[in-house]
Amino acid sequence: MTVRQLTPTSLITSPGSTTPVLVPAARAGSFPNSVDVIKLRPRSDGPRSTGRQHRRGSWMRVPWPWLMLICAAQVLLARTTRGVSTAFEDEGLYIFMGHRMIDHFLHGVFLPEYPGAYFSGAPGVYPVLAAVADDIGGLQAVRDLSLLFVMVATVGTYGLASQLFGRFAGVLAAASFAVCGSVIYQSQWATYDAMMMALMVLGAWLAVWSARRDGLLWAPAVAALLALAVLTKYAGAVYVPVIAALVVADQWAVRRWVIARRAAFMVLSTIGMTYFVLMLWGRDLLAGIAQTTTDRLIIQVTPRTELVRDVVLWSGPWLGLAVLGAVVLMWRERGRALTALVLIAAALIGPAQQVRIGELTSLAKHLAFGIVFVAPLIGYLLARLVRAKWWLAAVPVALVIAALTAHGLHFASLFRTGYASQAQLQPVLVRAIADNPGRPILGEQPSPQRYALRTGTSPKQWNDTYEFSYAGLSGAEAYRRAIRDHYFGVIYLSFSTANAQPISDSLGAAQGADRYYHLVGKVPRYIRGERIGDWLVWAPQTVHLTPID
Repeated sequence: MTVRQLTPTSLITSPGSTTPVLVPAARAGSFPNSVDVIKLRPRSDGPRSTGRQHRRGSWMRVPWPWLMLICAAQVLLARTTRGVSTAFEDEGLYIFMGHRMIDHFLHGVFLPEYPGAYFSGAPGVYPVLAAVADDIGGLQAVRDLSLLFVMVATVGTYGLASQLFGRFAGVLAAASFAVCGSVIYQSQWATYDAMMMALMVLGAWLAVWSARRDGLLWAPAVAALLALAVLTKYAGAVYVPVIAALVVADQWAVRRWVIARRAAFMVLSTIGMTYFVLMLWGRDLLAGIAQTTTDRLIIQVTPRTELVRDVVLWSGPWLGLAVLGAVVLMWRERGRALTALVLIAAALIGPAQQVRIGELTSLAKHLAFGIVFVAPLIGYLLARLVRAKWWLAAVPVALVIAALTAHGLHFASLFRTGYASQAQLQPVLVRAIADNPGRPILGEQPSPQRYALRTGTSPKQWNDTYEFSYAGLSGAEAYRRAIRDHYFGVIYLSFSTANAQPISDSLGAAQGADRYYHLVGKVPRYIRGERIGDWLVWAPQTVHLTPID
């Protein structure tokens, strides 16, 4: 082996790697079996700077204080956005079922609800964590659990961007991610999404980090993170091949088919782990995967043009900056065009699917998944501007972050106030249920009240207006027969589902066809101060309840 001076054409660069690379000697006059030993330098934080410009960037060499400041700002943003204090339908469902799952695990309680058949994530993962948080501090604690996961995702976004483009770009990427309206929304929303997003971005960070260090042995750890993300929310499966593609795009110029094989191994490991869990622990989850993900029924049908408009309106500034960052990256570093394209595609794959099927439900939450991948491009763009023209660009960059923050706060408040508070409904139901103890309750979208009143009612009391079986009947006929037999002790409707009107017709006028059920409550429903209807509450006449004319 000989160590010799390399010509420019002999040098192979490996961004972010410190691994020696052996390059066969091909220069005339060299020994046939000689090789070149090259010690590759780690990637710097962007363009090399010297003198005063280098000293200006030295404060970014320790990023953790800045990340702590960004996370503190996230807490402030979550607290300053307007929201509804009572649980949304999905929040109430997941927390309530989390308590039921804990009862099942610890005490063997039978679950007739079969939540795995219709949940969009494994009911034994996030819902259980949500129930534990609820026992500690109620609904706000569960929402704060989401805030914690979002902060983890913010740190993960820094990690991913710093691996791709350097620490300075990583900090700016984390800042741009943290102020997105969809991200702020998730930080105070007690659903699967924040946990899945945190696991996904951690997996992406570790995947890129390990690939740059020739770390094949990290593939199972990456696969474990991604498998847990998929089990947390099944829709996360779409990002597994995206992360593999990002790894290949980032390292293709250096490792070629070696990195392609390793990315394939990562994907296969993720599939294998997920399959093992499903077959060993949760075969009943397959029905839920089909119903909520692969063969999903559209809940809120919306024209595609409106969905495209919403995507542009809610995330357009981030997508626009990312496209500009991709253009700059491809112009400055032409060998990284594939990386830029993969990041842009990763941001669009989720919204594109919802536009394709015409589904509006959860779009405001799902946009945050894509922001994870475009934030590094935004960080790269802003870092380039600041490093190129420090005094001229620092103020505009700060203004860009401020404008993104104002945009994010505005839409986060709109997202969080998009449903009616049930604070006024609850005391009416408490009184009606107390006057009919132990009797079945029929509620429209009842999960928030089923969760809020779980200490005073039993799970078997609750019925909903989605589907119902009684006396060998189902659907509207079953509701009519049960009402005629005086089966329910309390009935409340908001006329938001298809069966609400037939149920109301079965009850007759305000006094009821046979004067058994009486309208005992009429509670207004408001969204952002505008009255959108009423909850109507029926119960058998008692000495405590006065019928409403």
